Amino acid sequence: MMKLPIIAGTIVLAFAAEGVMAACAAPSVQVQDAALTSTLTNNTVCASRGGESWQEAHHSDGSLVDYKMGPSDTVDPTKQVGTWLITGAGASSAVTYTYGSGAYSYQVWDNQNGTYSFCGVDTIDFTIRSGTGVPCI
Repeated sequence: MMKLPIIAGTIVLAFAAEGVMAACAAPSVQVQDAALTSTLTNNTVCASRGGESWQEAHHSDGSLVDYKMGPSDTVDPTKQVGTWLITGAGASSAVTYTYGSGAYSYQVWDNQNGTYSFCGVDTIDFTIRSGTGVPCI
């Protein structure tokens, strides 16, 4: 009788692991070169991890702007938090973010379901909103 929950748990873990791995491998497709530039330029990335959510606008001049609560909010207004730059080519294509003195590079994968993944030291799933002055919510 005890074996059924163990088998069911193993199956669930196997499918969960497969979903995580698929975000940065086939059937997802790596976004490269000009396609990576056009995917991010003048668009807003909406991401969350754990209890944190963020929405960063990728301006064509390389500035990275956190929308926060919007440009007219008196408590938490929109402000520039860093810069972004496309680096590499082909399978080495990546987006590099600089926040203060820290820089982080990620490959971008299209999950073919309306979501994307930043793939680097960790994996962060995100969606894209068209434009730079739009909230994610």
